[in-house]
Amino acid sequence: SEYGGLTDQLYKCGECPADSSATCAQCVPEENDGGCNKDPTPSGAKTFECFDFSLVSDKLVKSETATICHAEEATAIACNKPEHSAVLPIEQTYSTANKGCGPCPKEAKEDKRCLECFTDKCNSASTLAFVLAPLLAVIFHML
Repeated sequence: SEYGGLTDQLYKCGECPADSSATCAQCVPEENDGGCNKDPTPSGAKTFECFDFSLVSDKLVKSETATICHAEEATAIACNKPEHSAVLPIEQTYSTANKGCGPCPKEAKEDKRCLECFTDKCNSASTLAFVLAPLLAVIFHML
């Protein structure tokens, strides 16, 4: 994949916790050219941040902290987030892919259930507020 995100799994010595195969890989220093617990960022990759979203009590909630994402050197930064519309009940809206890292999956984008943006931390709800607030002030001043 051109994009990737890190998990919440801690880097540490010892065995991986039970039921952590999706977030933890066992490492044997002798087999891992120079040791374990190294930064998994591929050489030359871009590092940026995107927010994840979850459904909590019928509301889409942005994660408090951003996910660290990686893109191949020649790949543009991209984040994705759910698009809640009046057409779809909230439980049928899109679930964030790759913890917000990378573009929308094709089907979710075609169904207009997912929005994409192309700068660091751009899928934060507050990002739009920073753009709209000055714009509204200018419009109000012109009236």
